[in-house]
Amino acid sequence: MRPDEILEVEADRRRRVDEAFRLGSEASTAGAGLSWIGPLAAGAAIAIAIALILGIIALAQAASTSGGATRSPSPVVTPSR
Repeated sequence: MRPDEILEVEADRRRRVDEAFRLGSEASTAGAGLSWIGPLAAGAAIAIAIALILGIIALAQAASTSGGATRSPSPVVTPSR
């Protein structure tokens, strides 16, 4: 390549890099305005799932101790004569 072609290629590369930086600095952040909603919804869903699981466990334990699932009394064996 001739020296003037090399200079032209370098100048073109600099123009492209400058334009990329300029476009990057002018980029809009309007689409990122609601980025907090996703993690908030995920956290709420996890909290609700944990609360439901703990509630079901608590209900099952309460039902088993309050007579919902009582054991039948074991028979008393008395010796007969």
